[in-house]
Amino acid sequence: MRVQLLALCLALAACASAPGAENGPPPFTQGQMQAAPTPAQDYAISVDAPAGVYQLDPRHASVQFRIRHMGLAWFTARFDTKDATLSFDPADPARSQLSASVTADSVNTGVEGLDAPVARALGAGAIQFASTGIERTGRFTGRVIGNLTMNGQTHPVALDVTFAGAAIDPLRGANMVLGFSAHGEIDRTQWGVNQWRAFTGDTVQIVIEAELVRRAG
Repeated sequence: MRVQLLALCLALAACASAPGAENGPPPFTQGQMQAAPTPAQDYAISVDAPAGVYQLDPRHASVQFRIRHMGLAWFTARFDTKDATLSFDPADPARSQLSASVTADSVNTGVEGLDAPVARALGAGAIQFASTGIERTGRFTGRVIGNLTMNGQTHPVALDVTFAGAAIDPLRGANMVLGFSAHGEIDRTQWGVNQWRAFTGDTVQIVIEAELVRRAG
């Protein structure tokens, strides 16, 4: 899946001046939890970070999903090929735009012989996410709403995002780097992914960690 998810991912809903993980719900939550909104007067609309296009650094990112097995433990897998682009508007982060993708063929289950069947079930090719709106829910939190395309079908999804911080990294061209965590849930059957329902659930939890680097120029 070429996920846009970071689409992963990743919420422009952010402020780039201080860490804010304390505002966000923990990853791997049951159901779509969301931090209580912070009154608008408690944070400024604009944020202190340069405008521009930010690209996912795949070496400092992860896209994981998990699904309940036989009503018991959660089976977890990841995608090894992922990408995301964030067009960041510091004057109003809610006007930012995010696109993300993962490659279904890059799924890594850690189980011999299982990767290929899972990739086929997901429709192979790319899984893509494109944001349609961003809602700020707190000083360091937000919700990214967008369309997820998988297995030839497109449906809306929402990702709860927490801004983790910002820094200039001399090892990445002395460019600004933004960090985000994101999580959400989907019902896989909406995308026609119906395999193994006798012993796996329909709810899929998605967890994303991402660092995005501002493009030079």
